[in-house]
Amino acid sequence: MKTAIFCCADLSIIGGAERFMLDTARALDADLIVLSAEESVLKIYGRDVRIISLNKKIPKEPFGSLAAKRIFEKIDFTGQYDFFIAFDHASMFALKKHKPNLFYCFGPRRELYDMYYHVIENQDNFIKKYAVKTWLDFYRKIDRNFVKNHIQNIVCISHNVRNRVYKYYQKDAWVVYPPVHAELYEYKPSEGYWLSVNRIDNWKRIDLQFEAFRRLPDKTLKIVGSINQTPKIKKILATRPANVELLGNRSEKELRELYSRCEGVIATSIDEDYGLTPAEAMASGKPVVAVKEGGYLETVLDGVTGMLVAPRIDELVDGILEISKQPETYREACLERAKLFDYVVFRENLKKIIISLIKS
Repeated sequence: MKTAIFCCADLSIIGGAERFMLDTARALDADLIVLSAEESVLKIYGRDVRIISLNKKIPKEPFGSLAAKRIFEKIDFTGQYDFFIAFDHASMFALKKHKPNLFYCFGPRRELYDMYYHVIENQDNFIKKYAVKTWLDFYRKIDRNFVKNHIQNIVCISHNVRNRVYKYYQKDAWVVYPPVHAELYEYKPSEGYWLSVNRIDNWKRIDLQFEAFRRLPDKTLKIVGSINQTPKIKKILATRPANVELLGNRSEKELRELYSRCEGVIATSIDEDYGLTPAEAMASGKPVVAVKEGGYLETVLDGVTGMLVAPRIDELVDGILEISKQPETYREACLERAKLFDYVVFRENLKKIIISLIKS
């Protein structure tokens, strides 16, 4: 069976989402069709994944969504493949003419649905708020109508996302967790620092992390991830305590090394879709302190592989202090839990679903 995977991606930097797409293509022996791909990426990853570049570029939002929509509506690979998968809310428009199909959903676009009011309120003035609201209302109709009329099957990255899919699209879905290559991670003795792996933006509650470690001057927090330079984030960064280090983006090898030597990992995103960070931390035998919401409820076992806490400074501090007493005691439980998210499990679960769809 020949499978094509559509993705609105510019493969220049390989992050978590890009690794997930490559893993899916590898698991299904599928062709990965993307907007563009740099030669350096093709040299490294093109050895075991067939990457087809459309050689297209799109402008920034708000025009990027419509430009990407037009690109994927026009492409035509009918007759060349037996099954089609889309990975995001731009490439899914290719599924109108490509069937049988499946939408692998990271989550309904959050600015259109559950973060709709949050995005509007974060605008600087009334004119911007009105413009953003008008745009979101317009595009939400496009999004809902397309999923209703042209998406045949949906797989979600978590039960949290599955619930949102049912709420906003009134469609049921399967769940297949994104994979962790557990064999690449290792446990090493702690060097005493805590680790946070996430983009620094308005949805990650970076201010909560800063304030927690302001109350823990004897501990260090290292944050890996790019910075979304919004006015609000710039204000938060100006308050960064001295014991918080911003490391920017790191290579996969460097990140695994940081996981291996940390004392524990903290995760504070607002209603996280899934959250790969806890799974990667547990694959390194490291405990996690995460907020008690979203996908973290599906990955972290409270009191076993870490602690789930309310998104409050005092509870985050208490969780860090509690785990810091004996972080090594969580090692075996974390390693065992990480097996649930291993690549082999992911591959077999996804294959079973697609085979059943083809048969039916």
